[in-house]
Amino acid sequence: MSRAATEGYLLDTSVLSAFAPDRAAVSPELGIWLRAASDRLFVPCIAVAELEQGIAKLHRAGGVARAARLSIWLDGLLKHYGDRVLPLDAAVSRVLGRMADAAVASGQHPGFPDAAIAALAKHHALLVLTRNTRHFDALGVANADPFVAPPT
Repeated sequence: MSRAATEGYLLDTSVLSAFAPDRAAVSPELGIWLRAASDRLFVPCIAVAELEQGIAKLHRAGGVARAARLSIWLDGLLKHYGDRVLPLDAAVSRVLGRMADAAVASGQHPGFPDAAIAALAKHHALLVLTRNTRHFDALGVANADPFVAPPT
């Protein structure tokens, strides 16, 4: 784990997608906080896959122009975050397996994307920023909804 990844925030797909083209503007306070915290923000590779899947579905359904705008936006996002896009490697996958099993044993049934994002956050000691806090509460990982209040 790199030093930069020991403290920071992991942006869930629900947060990233709020900044996509054609979406309503976020609050000025959240925008200011995100700019100030920029070097401590990380993107899970799973979110990239989820965003790409949504773009492909939109394109297949005939939303070619919007899909093109979103694809350009995603390219920019990937360029901006560069080495702060966190991969699923063997170590994270082992954390993922344990977390998913613990959730299922307690009666929860997290989907693979949320469990993978939670495992990345746990492995890298990051706080998940998400609109779906209950999904991450069930996985026992620290999380917050930045649209309610930016983290302090």
